[in-house]
Amino acid sequence: MKKGLLIIFIVFVPFLMYSQDLIIRSNGKIFECKIEKEDGVNLYFSFQQNGQKLNSIIAKNKIQGYEYNYLVKEAREKDSIKNTINYRNSVTIGILQGGGSLIGVDFESLITKRIGLQMGLGYVGIGGGIDFHLRPTIRSSFISLQYWYQGFGESHTQSVLGPCFVYRGKKCFTFQIGTGYALEKGPAWPSDKEQPQLMLTYAIGVYIPYK
Repeated sequence: MKKGLLIIFIVFVPFLMYSQDLIIRSNGKIFECKIEKEDGVNLYFSFQQNGQKLNSIIAKNKIQGYEYNYLVKEAREKDSIKNTINYRNSVTIGILQGGGSLIGVDFESLITKRIGLQMGLGYVGIGGGIDFHLRPTIRSSFISLQYWYQGFGESHTQSVLGPCFVYRGKKCFTFQIGTGYALEKGPAWPSDKEQPQLMLTYAIGVYIPYK
């Protein structure tokens, strides 16, 4: 077993050493190699063929683009997704979160890889929604259909239903923007102000994923 692993290591390590960079030719073909250096006109690279290291050169005007350490970057991105794929819940704290509260908290839980249910509350309001994530991770941005109930009793101003887009950064920043349809007007709505049927909805805050 150990000898087999050693053989695999000996065979593949030299290949990986010379296949960490990427060149995309003008015809769209992708070439894996090791870029040794570059200047304003050319790329100087090496690659493995029949167990030998070969050196070559290509003019920059004959390629669409190139990328250093693309295998490492790809592995890091996959590892980042893997590290958060098991997080199926999140809590968001911020301004106009929790059903459009002045300060509120929203809790979300994934029921599938991309669909989540959320509910929230704050000062003063409650809310809920159903979310569709753009990637199969709680950290991804999503499209949401949300319900906001602002105020209680005599302080109730309005209830709103509508779609929005929620952006989530890689770390903790989040904001959302959308449109809301007015379902009802509460007693606290100003008597000298007409309630619009459609309105802009937005919120900003920080989110924390957890298992």
